[in-house]
Amino acid sequence: MTRPGNASGGLKAGTLATRVSLQRKSSGKDPLGQPLDTWTEYARVWGDILQLSGKETVSSGTQVDTASASIRIRYRTDVTNGDRAVARGIVFNIASVIPNAKSREYADLACTQNANNG
Repeated sequence: MTRPGNASGGLKAGTLATRVSLQRKSSGKDPLGQPLDTWTEYARVWGDILQLSGKETVSSGTQVDTASASIRIRYRTDVTNGDRAVARGIVFNIASVIPNAKSREYADLACTQNANNG
């Protein structure tokens, strides 16, 4: 997987052109005291989305479309697997965070899409 950069290997201006909402699941209770899980945005960043593959499977008798994607964002240390990213109305479940530890310029978020309801 290659992505555009500049001659020095850094991120080229304009490469991260998609707004991405980084979200984390938080728990609480509704007015009746019932458990409630919600997704809360903790950052809004610029990113580059690369769709890698897609497939259809059958789960519990229902056809499920899944896809894998990589989202490149500027380097951060607060993103974890289990978080999600939302961009262009699409929910991406973050399976793994792959930071560029050498230059600390970016982190790649390995994601699945449509694997669950987010």
